[in-house]
Amino acid sequence: MLFQPYMKQLCIKGTALALLMVMALSVGCSRSVPPPTPFTEQEMPGEIEKAFGTAKQPEAKDLASQFLAAIQAKDYSKAHYAIQALAGVQGISKEQIQVATRASLTVSSLLESARAQGDTKAAQTIKSYMETK
Repeated sequence: MLFQPYMKQLCIKGTALALLMVMALSVGCSRSVPPPTPFTEQEMPGEIEKAFGTAKQPEAKDLASQFLAAIQAKDYSKAHYAIQALAGVQGISKEQIQVATRASLTVSSLLESARAQGDTKAAQTIKSYMETK
């Protein structure tokens, strides 16, 4: 029973910390910004080119080119990996992140459609992504 006062203090501090975290999260979650919307398949290449054609990072330009080539070839598995890598490039702008996010949503939809049509490569890509998510 020697530790009972300390346990009570720890419980109170833990509860206070949890309450503060919940309050901080609720303040930080603003509903004024709507979720991103996917591009249409037709508008996506132009938006990627516009956002990354003059990127300062060579890696971003290269990944954008790989992504566009994969989209043109309708290789949605390669496009998926390229857009995921592109979104993670250090130093890209907020606008570039938004474009990559919207393109990622489009590619996810295209992958899902390909899987529904029996594309085993698309099915494997989705499975791998879900396992590592």
